[in-house]
Amino acid sequence: GTYEINYFSNVSIAVGTTLTQAVRINGTNIPDTVISRILSVGVGSIYSGSVIVTLAAGDVIDMALSALLAVGVTLGAGVNATLSVKKLD
Repeated sequence: GTYEINYFSNVSIAVGTTLTQAVRINGTNIPDTVISRILSVGVGSIYSGSVIVTLAAGDVIDMALSALLAVGVTLGAGVNATLSVKKLD
């Protein structure tokens, strides 16, 4: 069916580098959800968005972070990450 996926994260990193977040279906990035940013040490960044996708029964949805360098990631205080999936049809 058709689903709306909303995503949000609030993160900072321990080493200045490019950090990428994406929502994935079965381990494959959904292209419209890929957000890459160059972050400085200790500076928080919010990643958020919404996308409409078609999903099949048994599909696995997750949110992943990746970086050009090995880096420690710190989640922000309070609500630091959300991922919601809503069926539209």
